[in-house]
Amino acid sequence: MSNKQRERLLARTANLADKVAATSATRPTAQQTRPSTVPAQLGAFRLEAQEWKERIRELEEQIRKSGGGIEIPLTKLHEVKGRRRHMPRAKYEELRSNLQRNKLIHPVRVMLRVDGEYDIVSGHHRVDAYRELGRETIRCVLDEMSLDEAESQAFYANLHQSDLTDYEKYLGFAKRQREAPGITQAQLAEESGLSTSAVSYLFSFADLPSKVLELLADNPGMIGVNAAHELAALTRAGNAEQVIAAATQLAAGSIDQQKALQLARVARESNTRPKLEADTFKVKAGRATYCDVRRAKNVMRLQFKSEQEAEEVSRLIRELLEQRANGQQKPETEN
Repeated sequence: MSNKQRERLLARTANLADKVAATSATRPTAQQTRPSTVPAQLGAFRLEAQEWKERIRELEEQIRKSGGGIEIPLTKLHEVKGRRRHMPRAKYEELRSNLQRNKLIHPVRVMLRVDGEYDIVSGHHRVDAYRELGRETIRCVLDEMSLDEAESQAFYANLHQSDLTDYEKYLGFAKRQREAPGITQAQLAEESGLSTSAVSYLFSFADLPSKVLELLADNPGMIGVNAAHELAALTRAGNAEQVIAAATQLAAGSIDQQKALQLARVARESNTRPKLEADTFKVKAGRATYCDVRRAKNVMRLQFKSEQEAEEVSRLIRELLEQRANGQQKPETEN
C-alpha cells in the first residue's frame, strides 16, 4: 500500500465519532460502555480511534507479509447494489471450473468498512464461485477510496471486458453523467478510452421506450448497441409501439435480434403507406366462377380460369377503353 493510500485510510478515523454508531455489536466496545459526560465520551472516541488505527496497521502488516493480498473470510464480504456486472451463465461456469482446479490469479478488490467487514468493489463472480465450491476464505486486496470512486473504478475496470453487455456499459456512462453534471460524451470517451462515436451509440439506449428498458433490466444482453441505435431511430420516428412489440418477442425468445429489427422496419413502412380499401367480387357463370375482380382505388385486377378467355376479354377491354378515351376527348356538351 502506498503512503498516499495509507494516509487516506488513516484519515477516515478523523470522523469516527459519526461512523462508530454503525459498529457491530457482536463484541464489547468502548461505545457500548461509553459514559454520559462529554469529556468521558471524547476519551471513548479516542480509544475507539486508536483501536481502528491498530486494525489498519494489522491489515497493512498482513498485506506486507502476504505480498499484496490477504485471505478474508467469505462471511465478511458484502455486495453493494449496483456494482455487480452481468456474466453469461456459461462463462460463469467456466470461471468456477477454473477456480476449482487452479489458484486464484486476480484477487478480489474490497473496501474496509467501519464495522471491520468488507464491501466488494470488483470480483463478485469469483466470490460466488468460491462460496459454491465450499471455500472459507478468498484472497483480497484493499481498495481505499470513496463510494463514488469505487463504483466508477469498478465500471471502468469492467468496461473493456467482453462480459459487460452494451446496455450495462450505457448504464455505467449514464450514472457517471448523473454524478458529474455537465460532463460531455466526448469527455466520457476520453475518460474511458472509447471513441466518441462508440459512447454516442451507447447513449442510443436512452431513446428506447421505457417498456423496452424494463425488458433490458431483466436481460441486459438482449439488444446490442447497433440494434439499439436503429431501434432508437425508429422510436423517434414514431414507431414506439412497433419497437415494443418486436422487443417483447425478442425477450420471449421467439425471434432473434435480426428478426426483431426486420419486424420494426416492416411496421414502419406499413405505417407510412396509405391503406387501400379494396373492392372484390366474383362474376359467376352458373355456379362456376367466371372471373375474380379486385379493385383498389384506381387499380383493377381481373383473373380468369383460362388463358384463352383472358386474352379475348383483354381485347374487348382494350376496345372499350379506346372508345371511352376517345369519348372523353369530345366537348362536354356533346357528352
